[in-house]
Amino acid sequence: MKHFELNLRDLGGIPLQDGKGKTPHGLYIRCGKLSVLTPKECEVLCQKYHIEYVIDLRTPIEAQEFPDPLPDTVEYELISLLKDPSIGITHEIGSDPMAIIRSLRKQPEKLKQMVPDFTSLYEQIVTDEFSRRQLDLVVEHLRKNAADGKCTLFHCTAGKDRTGLVSMALLKSYGVSDKEIIRDYMRTNRNAFWPTIKKCIVVAILTKNCDLVKTAYNSFLADHKLIKTAIKHYM
Repeated sequence: MKHFELNLRDLGGIPLQDGKGKTPHGLYIRCGKLSVLTPKECEVLCQKYHIEYVIDLRTPIEAQEFPDPLPDTVEYELISLLKDPSIGITHEIGSDPMAIIRSLRKQPEKLKQMVPDFTSLYEQIVTDEFSRRQLDLVVEHLRKNAADGKCTLFHCTAGKDRTGLVSMALLKSYGVSDKEIIRDYMRTNRNAFWPTIKKCIVVAILTKNCDLVKTAYNSFLADHKLIKTAIKHYM
């Protein structure tokens, strides 16, 4: 199984703030895009984790371009956290960061200008009327499925930003401390480190620009400051 590409983990076993329990195992699986799997691999994954429901956090275009190869036994729902494509967060063919770098490799200054303000994007997702409504809806579905004993996998593309924000909101609903939420968020870097290094090598070869390589490195990895910003503005 392609664990590095999937950035997959069970959200069970995280201590609650009151010290009287932990989040339940086998009910919440956070992940990156499933389109890196073959239909057979996806079926094996769903069987292994007893997944009955998948919530896709991507935009409709992302979901159409890179569909989840799910077995018929798994229920699927698309609940986009963002209305529109957003460079650096969403990964439609036209807005995927690596595709943009390839097309503008000889225009480093233009590439630098296109780097998004991730802090603002994180704040937007928890405060914007549409995104917050969608975020709350995802958590509602996750909790309802769990109450019914259903294991739900939720994912975006990298399993870092949108998935990380849903994880934050879900863990908040259980009374998990900010410290533990940040710890879970940063676990993404265990899976993201080597894929990020590979991407940075490509950026270096294409652009021969050290600043862009550093920017790419920081953009593709989880940053604790971002989730702290989301927690601060999440009410």
